[in-house]
Amino acid sequence: MHASPRVSPAVLTAVALVLGLAAGPAVADGLSGLTPSQEARGSITKTRGVLAPYRTRGDMVDFVGAHPRRCAEVSGNASICVWPLSKRERGWRPLADALHTGDRLNLVCEFPENDAPRADDSCSVHSQRSNRRYFRGQLNAVAKGGRRPRSAVLKRRAVLETQSRQLLSQAKTAFALSTLVGDAPWECLSGNHYSHCTWKTTAATYGHGTLAMSIGADLTKKVRMNCKLPGDGTDRAPDSCTVVIGD
Repeated sequence: MHASPRVSPAVLTAVALVLGLAAGPAVADGLSGLTPSQEARGSITKTRGVLAPYRTRGDMVDFVGAHPRRCAEVSGNASICVWPLSKRERGWRPLADALHTGDRLNLVCEFPENDAPRADDSCSVHSQRSNRRYFRGQLNAVAKGGRRPRSAVLKRRAVLETQSRQLLSQAKTAFALSTLVGDAPWECLSGNHYSHCTWKTTAATYGHGTLAMSIGADLTKKVRMNCKLPGDGTDRAPDSCTVVIGD
């Protein structure tokens, strides 16, 4: 497997996460055959039609058949909510079919305050498992004759770390960051025209591998991301997110 192409800002969508690649078809066990950037794009585009009729938080509760596990107020006028989905929730089947997966899923959506209709492409859907499998596959791809030369592994890891940092740098908003992670923020604290939001990732969080790789961390470690976001929902400043090992 070859390393993913370089991020191309010219073709970024509103979530500012995708590379200049077509999303491509999903594979049998979910989107695990795709790069993280392709999977982020697919999480929105492939489920857009399924979710289009459900414009408010109340609509989404009716579709899923359950209330969100968690909602975080990410700005003065918007919140991001996450619904964990399994076969027990009626919303799982149409989303799983759209992604050709049997995985448990996280549905992540951003809603305006006062239950106003959400914007187009303000929901994404993600497997409840770390995308570290992609990075491990990339590192294993340099094996020759059953051996992995250390120099080749280190070179490939450096490329993956750079690509992961690029993906993070392109995620400018709370929703883009949530799509990168595959989960809503754990909490957000507001003050002085900013929101300070925290995302926690484990082996059961899709974007865990991307965050771990972005700081060169062992892919078995839990990783946390803290971001300072403008209170009006506009794009964040460069270097306003910090990724660290820990709960």
